Amino acid sequence: MSVMSPEELRKVAGKIAKCMALAASDNPGEAEAAKRQAQALLKKHNLTVGDVSAADVREARTKTGLNYRPPVYLSYLARVISDAFGCGGVVNVGYSAQASITFFGLGAKPELAAYTFDVLRRQIVKDRAAFVATIKRYKRANKTRKANLFCEAWVCRVGQQVSEFAGNEREKVAVEAYRQKRYGAKSKAETRTQTTALPNDWQASAAGYSAAERVSLHTPVPTERVAMLVCDNNG
Repeated sequence: MSVMSPEELRKVAGKIAKCMALAASDNPGEAEAAKRQAQALLKKHNLTVGDVSAADVREARTKTGLNYRPPVYLSYLARVISDAFGCGGVVNVGYSAQASITFFGLGAKPELAAYTFDVLRRQIVKDRAAFVATIKRYKRANKTRKANLFCEAWVCRVGQQVSEFAGNEREKVAVEAYRQKRYGAKSKAETRTQTTALPNDWQASAAGYSAAERVSLHTPVPTERVAMLVCDNNG
C-alpha cells in the first residue's frame, strides 16, 4: 500500500471521524452500521484511532538563534507558549544548523505560537544583553549564571500572565496522539534543569522579573491572518 499524503490522510480521517460520531447515535442500527464502517476504513487504510485524531494537526517551526541545544530559559519559554496556545512543542537540537522549536496543534495555533516565540525570544535576548552590561565586573562564569537566572525569572513572569489555553478534549487528544506518533515519549519542550542560584544571585532574578513586567503576552483568537503582535514593550 502506498503512503498517503497528509491531505489524503486528512480526507480519510475525516470520513472515519464522521463514522465514529454516528456510532454514538441513539439509533442502534445506525450506530452499529457506522461502527462497522469506521472499523472497515481503519483496516483498509491500516490506520489506528490515534492516526485519525492526529490527522488534523499541523506544525510550525521557528529558530532559536543559537547553535546546538538552546538554553533552559528558551526551552522554558517554548513550554509557556505551548500552554498558552494549546499546542505541543519540541526542541530540535542543531548541529551544523541552528537549533529550533517546533510547535504542533490544530488550525492556526502552531503558527501563532511560533510567531509569539520569535517575538519574545528577540525581546528576552535584548533584555539579557542590557542586563549583562550592568554586571561587567563579574567573571565570565558568574556573569553567565546571573544572566541565565535573569532570563529564567523573565520567562517566569511572562508565564504568570498566561491563562493556559487548554482547548477542548478533542484538541488535547489530537495533540497528544500526534506527539506520540511523530516524536514519541521524549518530546517535551523543556529539556534541561534550571540554573542553580547562589545566595547573592537574588538580584539577578529580581531584575529579570522586573524587566518582564513591561512585556504583555496576549492569547489571540486564531484567525485566517496570523500576523498578530503579542508582545508590547514600551521600555
